[in-house]
Amino acid sequence: MKKLDSLSPAPVWEIFELICSIPHPSGHEAALAEALSAMARERGLAVRRDAAGNLRIDRAAAPGFESAPAVLLQAHLDMVPQTAPGVKFDFLTDPILPEIRGEWVVSGAGTTLGSDNGIGVAAAVALLFDPAWRGGALAGVFTVSEEVGLNGALALSPEMLEGTYLLNLDSEEEGELYLGCAGGARLTLAFDAAFRPVSAGMTGVRCTVGGMAGGHSGCNIADRRGNAIRLLARLLKESPELQIASFDGGTCDNAIPREAVVSGALPAETFESFRRRAEAFEREAAGEFDAPPEFRIEVEAAPLPERVWTEEFRDRMLDALTGCPDGPTAFDSALGVVRTSSNLAAVRSEGERLVVATSQRSQIDAERAALTEAIAERFRAAGATASVSHAYPGWEPRLDSRLFSTAASLYRELFGRMPEPKVIHAGLECGILSGINPKLEILSFGPTLENPHSPGERLDIASVGRFWKFLRELILRLQSSPRP
Repeated sequence: MKKLDSLSPAPVWEIFELICSIPHPSGHEAALAEALSAMARERGLAVRRDAAGNLRIDRAAAPGFESAPAVLLQAHLDMVPQTAPGVKFDFLTDPILPEIRGEWVVSGAGTTLGSDNGIGVAAAVALLFDPAWRGGALAGVFTVSEEVGLNGALALSPEMLEGTYLLNLDSEEEGELYLGCAGGARLTLAFDAAFRPVSAGMTGVRCTVGGMAGGHSGCNIADRRGNAIRLLARLLKESPELQIASFDGGTCDNAIPREAVVSGALPAETFESFRRRAEAFEREAAGEFDAPPEFRIEVEAAPLPERVWTEEFRDRMLDALTGCPDGPTAFDSALGVVRTSSNLAAVRSEGERLVVATSQRSQIDAERAALTEAIAERFRAAGATASVSHAYPGWEPRLDSRLFSTAASLYRELFGRMPEPKVIHAGLECGILSGINPKLEILSFGPTLENPHSPGERLDIASVGRFWKFLRELILRLQSSPRP
């Protein structure tokens, strides 16, 4: 394994490796925030933490730059914790192990890497700590719990966002300058499950749909990656002889589910016929999406459960799951992006309850709200209680932004092409931040990383160097020009 200290720019990779060494899944960012705070204080920088755990690090303007506009560098501290099948990893105690594979940095532990958004944090901190930097006032604004509902951003006060320009470092494709994003919400649907004793003459069975690509429920929602929960629900609907004891799949609302598993019972004489039906269904389903080589549907013997769902509850649940909208529901042809979508994200058997987690996104807040309500109504009709949480607004593009025109012109000078304004179908914090401080001009960009929110996450090494050069030059240009 090669060490990251062989990579350039060294300050960025050094801090990124430090971030990887400190566990920081959503809700557990305190240790990382404290480590960065201590390093900032050692360098004489001002540090603020709010009640939510958000962190702001301020670097005062250098002599001669006191009147330059203040620039905020913004990124989130948390990461999505995902492991490859069979990997044992404790995200609360185990460090991520970054390693170089060809032109990429990946996790050597079979987990998510955390470059979303660790590389943005690393770049911001490296600039704040640079002893040779000469420019106007800089501040790093580092939020918590972005990946589970933008919670940190929602808790920010206006004082934490004082500045003229805000550069969000949480985009995932080099050379794309983002001016807008989707808003979203989480919809949770809870059922009181109905059970009966398992029938006589049955044998225990477990069926698993797994090996799917997964990915980001916004950025990858139109990428034909399939949904393990929907596939398993379809197979079960075609197999009424399988009595269901539990159904579980997916992990969190912002990840496309890679695996789903059902445990239950079958008449002993139908076990082999069900296995053959599952094999045929696997072949059929693999043609419906871009199935990776690891995709499989496995049927195996399991302990016989004591109870299973009633037939009536089974039918209600499978109808709701197979009929739930999943994927894009509307496109924006002018911007060339998905406008509105839904992700059937997770199903959890919790004793006497069954809980279904979904999330909806849209550039148009009213359209998102209408889709959320339509799905809620579908599940209410099936007997669920519905609750909406973590709603956040979209970020409306400002094509007349001086920040964008400056950045686009600079990018063309540095790299020989003119970037286009982009809108991302994901929940950047920018929508919330622009609502808290409407005077901010905001731009989002970053280096190239692939497969965020999945164990296949990887970070393009060369793009990090170009991202770093662009970031530094952009701030210099903004702080050497007259205040808008």
